[in-house]
Amino acid sequence: MRIAHVTDVYLPRLGGVELQVHDLASRQLRGGHETLVLTTTAPAWPAAPAPDEVPVLRIGRDGGIGAGPYRAVGARALGELLQAHGVDAVHAHVSAFSPLAWTAARLASAGGPPTVVSVHSMWHDIAPLVRRFARWQDAAAWPVQWAAVSSAAASAVRDALDGTPVAVLPNGIDPAAWLLPDRPPTAAVPTLISVMRMVRRKRPRALLRTLLALRESHPGRFRAVLVGDGPLLPGLRREIASAGAAGDIQLTGALDRTAIRALLASADVYVAPAPRESFGIAALEARSAGLPVVARAGSGVADFIGHGVEGWLVHSDEELRATLGELLDEPGRAAEVARHNRAVAPCVRWETVLEAADALYARAAAFLGRRAPAQENA
Repeated sequence: MRIAHVTDVYLPRLGGVELQVHDLASRQLRGGHETLVLTTTAPAWPAAPAPDEVPVLRIGRDGGIGAGPYRAVGARALGELLQAHGVDAVHAHVSAFSPLAWTAARLASAGGPPTVVSVHSMWHDIAPLVRRFARWQDAAAWPVQWAAVSSAAASAVRDALDGTPVAVLPNGIDPAAWLLPDRPPTAAVPTLISVMRMVRRKRPRALLRTLLALRESHPGRFRAVLVGDGPLLPGLRREIASAGAAGDIQLTGALDRTAIRALLASADVYVAPAPRESFGIAALEARSAGLPVVARAGSGVADFIGHGVEGWLVHSDEELRATLGELLDEPGRAAEVARHNRAVAPCVRWETVLEAADALYARAAAFLGRRAPAQENA
């Protein structure tokens, strides 16, 4: 099957959507599908793809109206491009603002290819705005298969689309690539770790203030490492310096996956503070590595973290601080969950994600009265 992944944002821009679209398209290519990516994100430099890499078509860059990675691309031009490349199925990747992906989704109602629309963000805070736009576009009647990356994200999409069925298609991971060797007993000074973009939605400032409060109640009892870059990073560094906490709380900036895995190997508990986390791939990587995860209930992380099994789900910043304090006071609880996480692989893995994606393409084809083409080596 020839699948076009349509996404406004893509590499070299870094983020959860960009990396997951790349990984999904690459896995599908290696599994026998033909895949390509259509995006309005400009390259950092001109370069031809490697022979085993997914082809990328960067469109709308010549005179297209827009800002940043976003460009206006007309439905007719996009439809002709998909037809010229013989696309059998479209996978449109939507976030909070995705004009190209929305245009691709709308093409299904005008005779375009079977289309799956994956929502990668939490629409809870913008549901009224999305609902008005969707009703104006009559999006609930489009012959597309809607999906979201978690149960929490799917509920908001379903609400915005007035009850339209929404499947869950999670982000993929190879748990074995993250699993770490068994460790000695918990260190005398355990390490808390979190990986996120330093932007308001991820709530790094709230996490920092939680850690500073924990430092007051448990002085010298832990260290923390926060990984990631973003506009809030300089302010967070100033706040740490002002509190005299540089020896206890470290901000590393952006790191690649190899460096993050190395940090996870020396950490004891992973913390995911955002209640509006649509999936939480960094938390899943940490859970796959064997770390207990403390996350917000109601976020996408709850799809793979059971309370008291793979970690703990909390409902507020106060409960987050209290739970971390309890784990510092009773380190055996975290060690027990870590043993479980190392012994039992998470339910989310690439094999199940790829099977689910194929089923969604078939369902999208059925909406149009077509039969989805098989894989080349099926």
